[in-house]
Amino acid sequence: MAVIQRVGSPAKPRKWMSVHEMGDMLGLKKTDRYWLVHKNYFRTETLLGKMRVEIASFEKWYANQDWYHKVNGEAPGKELRLRSYSPKEIQEMLGTDNATVYEILKKNNIETVTVNERLRVPTDAFWDWYHSQSRYRTQEDRKKDAAAEAASLSMPEMARLLDVPRSTVYGILSSKKYAPLLDVIVIAGRRRVTRESFERFLQAQDTYELFNFEYEELELEEKREYENYKRRCLVEADHSQEKKCLEYLTVPEAAELAGVEPATIAYWYTTGKISVRKTGKIIRIPREAFEQWLLKRKEKGVV
Repeated sequence: MAVIQRVGSPAKPRKWMSVHEMGDMLGLKKTDRYWLVHKNYFRTETLLGKMRVEIASFEKWYANQDWYHKVNGEAPGKELRLRSYSPKEIQEMLGTDNATVYEILKKNNIETVTVNERLRVPTDAFWDWYHSQSRYRTQEDRKKDAAAEAASLSMPEMARLLDVPRSTVYGILSSKKYAPLLDVIVIAGRRRVTRESFERFLQAQDTYELFNFEYEELELEEKREYENYKRRCLVEADHSQEKKCLEYLTVPEAAELAGVEPATIAYWYTTGKISVRKTGKIIRIPREAFEQWLLKRKEKGVV
């Protein structure tokens, strides 16, 4: 008996497909097709003497496993990936190796499940662990960390700037007197001090000062070089200082211009706040760029 369909009416979506169609979809041979059917992963029914697979049930199963792949079509495990991660996915997120992932799972006793004989980690269990530590970071968080690192100092960096042992830095951080002056953040499991609070620390006490080994060692040499350079410059400019023929400043002159100590100038260029030009061991500061930087600093109300 022929089925009459009205012109223009939409065709009803199929509810069933044959085992043969299901097998072709997954690239399975006959034996494997029926082996999969008898696993009862999805609903089947015998219609008119032939085994049929319910399409909706099959698609639900397909979205919740990652073992079988369609020859042509979307990747499996769409819903599975929303609620759990494979070790490989965790490896890619953390940018580490496979052995490290399994070590993390074992050491931290993180909950795991088995899907199609493969280990997976529930998303809730993974993120509970992730937020409880700071050593391992996702690629996205590492990008955020880069900005925080640029605005902070590590313990060895702080020790070098103060010319003290690292143990002294830890003593400063645990001191009731100095600790309130310093803001400590933790990035990738390591403590760091924000540059802003480090500047506040330098200004609020006089026990520890910024150490500039280049300036300390070369101060006299730099002064002699500066005097010779200035004399040459004055001759070329008709002996007129008002013409500002000096294209570069020395550390002492920059300090006088900014109204700060030479050690502060050293801190500024050591931490990348201002640019310098080095000729051998002599440090020169571009006058125009430095004056513009000071002007912007003044406009922002920074003293």
